[in-house]
Amino acid sequence: MSRTAGYALAFVVHLLAPAFLVTGIYLIAGLTIGGILFGLVALDLAWLLRPRPAPFPASAVPLTRSDAPHLYALIDGIGVALAAPRTDLVAISGEVNASFRAYGPRRRRLVEIGYPLWLILTPEERVALLAHEMAHSRNGDARHGLVVGSALRSLHELRVVTRFGWRPGDGGSVLVTRCLLALLGVPVRALIFLLELLLNHSSQQAEYRADEMQAQVAGSAATASLLDVLSTRAPSVSDFLGSSAVAVGTWNLWTALRSHVDAIPQAELDQRREAARVERTRVDTTHPPTHLRMRRVLALPYPTPRISAAAMEQIEEELEQAAGRVARSLRENAQSARYR
Repeated sequence: MSRTAGYALAFVVHLLAPAFLVTGIYLIAGLTIGGILFGLVALDLAWLLRPRPAPFPASAVPLTRSDAPHLYALIDGIGVALAAPRTDLVAISGEVNASFRAYGPRRRRLVEIGYPLWLILTPEERVALLAHEMAHSRNGDARHGLVVGSALRSLHELRVVTRFGWRPGDGGSVLVTRCLLALLGVPVRALIFLLELLLNHSSQQAEYRADEMQAQVAGSAATASLLDVLSTRAPSVSDFLGSSAVAVGTWNLWTALRSHVDAIPQAELDQRREAARVERTRVDTTHPPTHLRMRRVLALPYPTPRISAAAMEQIEEELEQAAGRVARSLRENAQSARYR
């Protein structure tokens, strides 16, 4: 019911663009000063709320099939095992995450691999990671879909425009304009909150389904091990990339990152596991608690993987050049933030 309600609300959001368009044309046609001004505002809102496809992820490095034949062979094999649609493109990014999405007007299917996360995983955990994202490509994620995903993108775009950005020295007229925009932003933020709240329950159920499909391909042990990494070692990766060392260090970024993660004391890892065990289910998140996911996965009858990680060494060689480009991008972004 929540998923259906989410689609219904997204459909209402899509109706706002043509409504503002018609209103703007009607007001401008009256040829009055007030009508023209408010009509232009309505047309601007119609433009901001227009349906738009998901873009290619910023700063990600695309890899074609000729660039990484072994990686694509692994992904294709996982896709066949899951009866998932064929992947069109793979991208390597600096995210501590991985994702599946359809992007662009042609809705090309993209698997994005965050290299910082990929780097700290074992070969079996990497297969599990890819299997999880391929499972989402079969499940269908409403947040990345054409109807709901484009509605959320339009609302987020409007939220940025309507934020209160006045600073001392901008003047009284700017203050009035920003106040009016901030008032307009209140229902926008309410719509975003309500839409995301409606989708969270279905998103959590989708995670459970993806975990089970992932375990069928990669095995229960590798799936549970990946979930453990996400709650114990992955936070340290994010901390390292967010530190000033990324901006000022002269060493190899990936070697430094691996050394940083390997140096985490066992006591700290155990403390993070214990903290994850007491996490409770929340209605305002897209993922269920990790310990509940691990408990379900370990109870599944999939002790052995169906897909081998034997080609991981060749895959590492294929990713080396893209990983270097991602490292340079992370350093440049960190340096820009440092001196901004």
